[in-house]
Amino acid sequence: MSHPTKKTNGSAFFLFCLGGLASYGGSRRRYGRDFSKDDILEQGTRQAIYETIEKNPGLHFRRICRALDKKMGVVQYHVSVLEKNGLIRSIRDGRYKCFFAENTDDMISPEDRPSEEEQSLRESIITSLRRKTPQLLITHLAMETVASHQALSNVAQVSPQAITFHTQKLQKEGIIESEKQGRQKFYSLSSKARTITESLMRAP
Repeated sequence: MSHPTKKTNGSAFFLFCLGGLASYGGSRRRYGRDFSKDDILEQGTRQAIYETIEKNPGLHFRRICRALDKKMGVVQYHVSVLEKNGLIRSIRDGRYKCFFAENTDDMISPEDRPSEEEQSLRESIITSLRRKTPQLLITHLAMETVASHQALSNVAQVSPQAITFHTQKLQKEGIIESEKQGRQKFYSLSSKARTITESLMRAP
């Protein structure tokens, strides 16, 4: 007696396969084997995404898609695999999610690794430098040391109200400091932010 052939649903089979890949991506250890960075980056698109983030720290999701000319769903999947395996991390910058490559170099001594506070500040500066008005404010303060509210408004060519919005955000992130003198407010980079900004500006 012949048994009826079970019809396989194509969509269900695809989701089953995708689920298997996702479980691979969610852990570096599977079936008793530890997956190395090279194992995870064997897939061509995933490697291209990782290298793009590594060379362009602070890129947000849509810019990665545009840089590689890939569909959002494809990039989202591989970004998720990279993030779950600790090869990249993301931070929120307003409505954008920005990505950074994790430093996986075991040769770096703990003393030479930046603290979490320093790393967070550096990433905040990098993401701010990718936006027009914050970039103008930070680079101006890096060169001029101190600037008034009105001076920053003139430099960025935006309204004083817009300067208030941006300076409050930069202050909250620890990038700039302010001091009131009479009726005027003056801004400068925090000492740690100045050191990081100057090193970024010197970088090739």
